[in-house]
Amino acid sequence: MTASSGKTADTWITSYQRYLDDGLLLNEPTEAKVVKRNSGKYTMINGNPFRHGYACLILICVYGEQCTRVMSELHEGICEIHVEGRALVLKVIRVGYYWPTMKEDRGSYMQRCEQCQKHVDWHHAPAEELRSVYSPWPFNTWGIEILGPFPLAT
Repeated sequence: MTASSGKTADTWITSYQRYLDDGLLLNEPTEAKVVKRNSGKYTMINGNPFRHGYACLILICVYGEQCTRVMSELHEGICEIHVEGRALVLKVIRVGYYWPTMKEDRGSYMQRCEQCQKHVDWHHAPAEELRSVYSPWPFNTWGIEILGPFPLAT
């Protein structure tokens, strides 16, 4: 992705692209080790990054504004199904897209969706005030002595 100044903007996939295309690693040894270890999950096809997936054979790596666009299209797109949480992440993967922070991004996206906030299901609140059962009658109706007869004490 290019910025307006003509420089290439660094994203999460930039280090993987450099390593897969040219074999260049970062100067920082810990990050270079992570890139080298995880680079087997990624491949470059015609200059575009892809990730090998489990459910799908290959996933398109997206970054930046593309992540928000994909999530908005799947969440409130043509069908307007407004899936939330884990179902939204699984739908993104099923459609064939990937970025590493999609689990964190789903929560912030759901909080910005006005329709989801307006029609949220408040199933955590009880319908009425809860009352405790103080009576031992459920045990009496069974006709069972749980502990059995006790011997008389002296």
